[in-house]
Amino acid sequence: MKKAVVVGSTNGIGKAISCRLAKDGFSIIAVGRDKEGRAEEIINTLKECSSQSQDATKTQHEFRPCDAFSLAQVKECASGIVRDHSTIDALVMTQGMATIQSFTPTSEGNDEKLTLHFWSRAAFAALILPSLRASTMPGGPVVMTVLSGGVHNPYNKYKEDPELRKNYSIKNAADGAGFYTDLFFDKLAKQPSNQGINFIHSSPGFVASKWGTEMPIYLKAPIRFMQKLGGKSPSKCASFMAQPILQCASGDIGLVHPSNNAEGVFIMNEDASSGKLTKLHTEEAIESVWNTTSTVLGKAGIALD
Repeated sequence: MKKAVVVGSTNGIGKAISCRLAKDGFSIIAVGRDKEGRAEEIINTLKECSSQSQDATKTQHEFRPCDAFSLAQVKECASGIVRDHSTIDALVMTQGMATIQSFTPTSEGNDEKLTLHFWSRAAFAALILPSLRASTMPGGPVVMTVLSGGVHNPYNKYKEDPELRKNYSIKNAADGAGFYTDLFFDKLAKQPSNQGINFIHSSPGFVASKWGTEMPIYLKAPIRFMQKLGGKSPSKCASFMAQPILQCASGDIGLVHPSNNAEGVFIMNEDASSGKLTKLHTEEAIESVWNTTSTVLGKAGIALD
């Protein structure tokens, strides 16, 4: 039975991707913030989605609470998943936030936005690798982080201010998370022990979801208006985001590595076509970001191979 971990599955794109995979026979391990009645609500929704699958009687869905602002909670959650599931076929990460706040530290001292968009995702991927390596999907298991693949610019100060403590801005936070994602997952993909795993950094495009909930009303109102005018539905977005996972379940991933490289991270556009890396995607940048990530995750007791 195919299994997928979906982080950020309580609403929006993550919820829609969970449903799309459940329709195709995946058992979903849904991860998100907890509140009263949420586990039952999520599992019932997934059961309804999987009722349309030929494997409906075989699927088993579950909900795992985790506040991804806390790397300690990420470690506890991911370690529990690996303990209980020796095989995982896909890891999809969609957790995020849209705010105009300045550098805002979590309880562990890391910036909130960078934590949701990158540190926590790097942590989940690193911790769940043992179960992903055991997958027998024909096209190989998939690790997908849904953020800004092929859309973001490079963050130039990745060496002098890697955690954005001195040069924080909305743009730098967005570019930093996207740039770091390209670099980190490219190195992860090239490690010999991960050769059979497909690492994808995708962009969802403009989606009519609850994105921007944390925004002040004078910004949230026009965002909602524009979403109604031109935003695609979460389910339509999910159909594109889930495509390479479903293709790997039966055969080839259907994507091409950037610059026709033989290995490394895949960049996926909002329509599931292959995208490009930034011009600053260099070996020096990869090593610098990897070392920074190792330091940040190491403080939470999470070691990188």
